[in-house]
Amino acid sequence: MDYFGIIKKAFKINLKNKFLWIFGILAGGAAGFNGMNGNFGSPSSNSTWSDMSKKFADFDITAFWADHGATIIFLTVLFTVLAIIFFVLNLTSQGALIGSVEKIEADEKVDFSKGFSIGWKNFWRVWALNITILLAILLGLCLLVIPTCLLVIAGAYVSATVIGILMFVVNLAFWIVISFISPYALRIVILRKLTIFQSLRQALHFVRDNLAEVVVIYLLLAAIGIAVGLGVAIAAVIIIGLLFAIGYGLFLASLTAAVFYGLIVAFILVLAIIAFSGAYSSFQSTVLTLTYLKLVNRN
Repeated sequence: MDYFGIIKKAFKINLKNKFLWIFGILAGGAAGFNGMNGNFGSPSSNSTWSDMSKKFADFDITAFWADHGATIIFLTVLFTVLAIIFFVLNLTSQGALIGSVEKIEADEKVDFSKGFSIGWKNFWRVWALNITILLAILLGLCLLVIPTCLLVIAGAYVSATVIGILMFVVNLAFWIVISFISPYALRIVILRKLTIFQSLRQALHFVRDNLAEVVVIYLLLAAIGIAVGLGVAIAAVIIIGLLFAIGYGLFLASLTAAVFYGLIVAFILVLAIIAFSGAYSSFQSTVLTLTYLKLVNRN
């Protein structure tokens, strides 16, 4: 198989069909939130503890809810609705990316509207596949944690260690298998319209029959990811350094000008990061879709 030909074609497809970047942004998943790592020291004196206890005792939850309850409910509903919207767009965009690339590969005309329609029609299939994989992973974790904890509670520490290590190895192997078959199961469920379990079984057979090609593509994507990461890091250092130098010069001349400059630069950088992440996510999805189509046609 022409691996570099697939990489080159995926790049050209995304360069020519920039609407795929939008699907890449939406399908790329929400940004992670880092937990607060602040250190909260314990009260250093009895008086401090007494003051805190008094404040909690004086706190009127009824008055607080009367003053802020409507705002809390509004924000809760707002964030819930936004989360549902982004969740739907995420799953729809996964199907849209795969379906659009399949149409492009078949020399059919496709645009954002047609791509979104493909994704929307496959929303429940994508959702069901993701839920099935998630439940399988959770089941594996339960088989790892529950027996180990029960043995520890019973005082059978040696058995708990042996069972824990054994189940961890089994889970690790299962996670590796899932990481290989899930992208192709997603393409099968969208492009071939099979049921969820049929798609998973077909994906397992597909990876087994084309293991060398699948591994090489994963290694190429990993290498590209490392190269892109290094390139972005170097470019970021240079660009941010130049922008900081310009901003510092403006700061010396005028604080107001420096503030406006900072806001404009920050806005442009955020847009650039979003666009780049969408393009790269779309490129990765396109590579996997082209790989699946090439191997299926060859077989």
